[in-house]
Amino acid sequence: MRSWAVGDIRITQVLEMPVEVGVLDGLIAEATPEVVQGIGWLHPDYATAGGQTIWSLHSYVVDTGSAVVVVDTGCGNGKSAPLIPAWGKLDNPFLERLAEAGYTREQVDVVLCTHMHLDHVGWNTVDEGGRWVPTFPNARYVYVADEFAYHRGIAEEADISEDLAGAVVYEGANPDIHNQTRLVFAESIQPVVDAGLLDLVPADSVVTEGVRYVSTPGHTKSHHSVVVESLGERAFITGDFIHHPVQIAEPTWSSHGDFDRAQSAARRVEFVESAADTDLLVLGTHFAGSSAGRVVRDGGGYRFAPA
Repeated sequence: MRSWAVGDIRITQVLEMPVEVGVLDGLIAEATPEVVQGIGWLHPDYATAGGQTIWSLHSYVVDTGSAVVVVDTGCGNGKSAPLIPAWGKLDNPFLERLAEAGYTREQVDVVLCTHMHLDHVGWNTVDEGGRWVPTFPNARYVYVADEFAYHRGIAEEADISEDLAGAVVYEGANPDIHNQTRLVFAESIQPVVDAGLLDLVPADSVVTEGVRYVSTPGHTKSHHSVVVESLGERAFITGDFIHHPVQIAEPTWSSHGDFDRAQSAARRVEFVESAADTDLLVLGTHFAGSSAGRVVRDGGGYRFAPA
């Protein structure tokens, strides 16, 4: 558990679990072990000595002083995950870790999600007596309307003209990503709707003072990252816009699971160029080790310098 100050705002990482090495091998096709070994700064936090990438599942709590905001809620316990079986039916002490960070379920005011994949909305709900109920009963769950509408369309089996073409299929996994989306919606989204806790907002909306969504499409059609600002200082919570620090060294490398790989690559190139050698604190939603740091120029390229 680590915390960082951004002006008067405190951001705390709450771990759900480290990702078992190998589960996400091949997600970024170009990041082969041989190539990763050649990017020396990735070891030891972000890659093994053998060149396998290292990942993490965690949330960020953004405490503005007037609101407690949780950004992305991981996989959750007991959820259905045929697309990545290793992430299904989990039993992790995430809520205990949240309490260790100083926050109860009842203290959370806002829940944000960068996008609606299974590993970003799971702790939206918990199983109480065989029924999924909102984990944070006093929170507003604030989602970007276009992201919500697309995934609701899949859940309702509407005619979706744009498919998630090229989504990675893991060994032993169910290749039907639409089936996975329907399960995610039923277990982690619909109970929030039924409880009347849902707020839909336009793209690039201010959520609460010092916290706003910023459009970073490509991984999903309407993916948004989160910007935190206070007293002239800024932080950027990536979501899956930047899956792994290797994409700072090589921003054109996209994930197999991206909705539009060319779009995500182009936006990453723009972001890395604009963020390099600035004071912007970048917090990776799946970065292992030191998950927060800054983009710095490294010869003719870029690297991630942990904070």
